[in-house]
Amino acid sequence: MICKYCQSENVVKHGKKGDKQRCLCKDCGHKFFEGSDFPRMRTESRIISTSLDLYFEGLSARKVQAQIEKIFGVRVSQVTIWKWIMKYSGLVSEFVETLKPKIVGIYHVDETAIKCKGVQKWFWEIIDEQTRFLVASHLSGDRSAKEAIALFEKSMIVAKKKPISLYVDGLPAYIEAYNKVFRTMRKDTRPELIRKVGIKAIRNNNPVERLHGTLKDRTRITRGLKEAETVETLLEGWTVHYNYVRKHQSLKGRTPAQACGIDGKDDWHVLVKEATRNMAKMEIALKNGNQKEEQPIMVMAK
Repeated sequence: MICKYCQSENVVKHGKKGDKQRCLCKDCGHKFFEGSDFPRMRTESRIISTSLDLYFEGLSARKVQAQIEKIFGVRVSQVTIWKWIMKYSGLVSEFVETLKPKIVGIYHVDETAIKCKGVQKWFWEIIDEQTRFLVASHLSGDRSAKEAIALFEKSMIVAKKKPISLYVDGLPAYIEAYNKVFRTMRKDTRPELIRKVGIKAIRNNNPVERLHGTLKDRTRITRGLKEAETVETLLEGWTVHYNYVRKHQSLKGRTPAQACGIDGKDDWHVLVKEATRNMAKMEIALKNGNQKEEQPIMVMAK
């Protein structure tokens, strides 16, 4: 028996509830029932991970429901599928932030409009040209320099280094953001800013334009984008799928993450299990840290 949370084998039986065996992990302290590989889930884990994959490939929740029934012979509600999407999009997105992709640094930058509760918002993206890795994204209500600065700063955190070059269109916000984030660097180490690129320009922005098309395929059929928080969580899950699960023809059948040197994580099932294990490790570390702080200080009597 392996712990669903931390993948430890130090697991013992811990009584029963009805006819279901309950287990206890002696390493992380979590209790769980035999069954699904995912904690607190009764549904078999492969059904959940397949639902995530189908949804982010462009199917609606209703069509995902129909495919799951056809493939596995199990009927789940559309509400349940939506809850899986929201839950695991956030969980896996936090986990992949701990990974270290080897990004080349030739960036294409752009923004596209997304409707949220009838209000137009902007989804900003930076994509690495050679690996097609979506380095950073940002959701905002306008196209101001403040939002472009947030996007550039986020890309520095993910890549752990400055870019070699930036391809942008003629939006003035990019110039102001570039001056704020990169202008203070030495001239010989400063990234090159290449402006006014486009589909018809000599220097194009095709990599990020293709990404827009993929994103529109997902959002076009989406229902229920009512709140900004919901949109952000959905976009987090879509970014995970784009970088780690979706294979690209231009990368010879690899994912952007594999092109960046990250292997073995090209499946939602694996990503959810590793994200769960990572969270369990953090909980153990936090628990051990709190216990050390609570230990009484021994004072030697004179």
